[in-house]
Amino acid sequence: MATANPVPEPLLRFLSGGWAAVVRETPAQDPRAGAWQERRARLSSQFPDRTIVIRAGHEVTRNSTTTYSFRAHSDFIYLCGAAEPDAVLVIHPAGDAELFVHAPHRLGEIEWFTDPSRSPLWAGPQVEPEELALRLGITVRALAAMPPSYTVPDDAAFDTEVSRSVARLRLVKDAFEVESLRAAAAASLLGHAELRASIPEAIREGGERWLEGTFLRRCSASGNGPGYWPIVGAGPHSCILHWHRNDGPVRNGDVVLVDAAVEGTDHYTADITRTYPTGDAFTGAQQSVYDIVQAAHDAAIASIRPGSSFHDSQDVAWATLVDGLIDLGVFRPGQRAEALDPDTMLHRRYTLHRTSHHLGLDVHDCQVIAAEYRAGTLVPGMVFTIEPGLYLQANDETVPEHLRGIGVRIEDDVQCTADGYAVLTSGA
Repeated sequence: MATANPVPEPLLRFLSGGWAAVVRETPAQDPRAGAWQERRARLSSQFPDRTIVIRAGHEVTRNSTTTYSFRAHSDFIYLCGAAEPDAVLVIHPAGDAELFVHAPHRLGEIEWFTDPSRSPLWAGPQVEPEELALRLGITVRALAAMPPSYTVPDDAAFDTEVSRSVARLRLVKDAFEVESLRAAAAASLLGHAELRASIPEAIREGGERWLEGTFLRRCSASGNGPGYWPIVGAGPHSCILHWHRNDGPVRNGDVVLVDAAVEGTDHYTADITRTYPTGDAFTGAQQSVYDIVQAAHDAAIASIRPGSSFHDSQDVAWATLVDGLIDLGVFRPGQRAEALDPDTMLHRRYTLHRTSHHLGLDVHDCQVIAAEYRAGTLVPGMVFTIEPGLYLQANDETVPEHLRGIGVRIEDDVQCTADGYAVLTSGA
């Protein structure tokens, strides 16, 4: 990787001339500009007489002189649509707003040649503040000109309340957001189809890492990258909830659990899990576990309707899973009540996790108010996952031996609608 060297004065003079003017198209205003403005106004109205400062965040060092790919804070994206590192959004008490971004380096400035992050020779053309203002429908100024009074104060309580207020706005998606989630879902389903087709190659060589790479290629081709790091667990790894190492073999006759999704170019992500046979079909034991999870998944989705409790679908899913575990001989019929009792929750040995969370700009969207939304009711426009699973660990002696080492999760993204629900990820 190249690094900048000191620039002698003669070279700087030589660099300062002889360049043709770059013709740039005038950007059109983004159709979402009005929505961003409305969100800012709604947030501002909750904090009369207060100035709200939201930062995009900074590039994070990976090692030495390299950084991770930058991704702006989701609240920042939600409120203005920008994604530039170090940018600052200032919302004034009346709802007016200013966006402060780095101004491009100019010819004659040494940084025009030496700054690896913002030199046009190193990093490509930089966005002009005027262009950003036209596209986003907001006043844009140079970051260097930001008044010191806009510095974020050390007020943790206010910061927390602003964060929670933005999360409440983000709970209900508008039409633009739902369309973005549909696009991310479509790209993710394509990635899953490509991954499944590559299972024979993963068996021959490459294993889980081959499948991971296959999906990541789709993430790069169709979006900003993965919405979260893929989980690719084959064989007993299918029972490990967050298996991110993805470094095991893929063997014929196993199951492979894949939890992976694309983050779209406008930063909204899907969240999809599929469980595949590595051979032509599931074995009898694998199919029996899969069918139970599928039944729980379908029953949970069928329970979704406006006004129902957020946890209703989870209760339905867990009850279906426990009934299936009784059929498999994992629980005795007389254990059903104890297995489902909120004070004992014996089923969690095999189900491990909750079956739903909100989805949007973050894979676990609005997490700062998770306890609040879990205690609430469904409203049209909410988008969330339905993801029941069973994980029968390879060394779990409470499980019949022929079922050990089988993990199955089926996850889809669902929108609550005025008359029920819409599955955004139906397909592969």
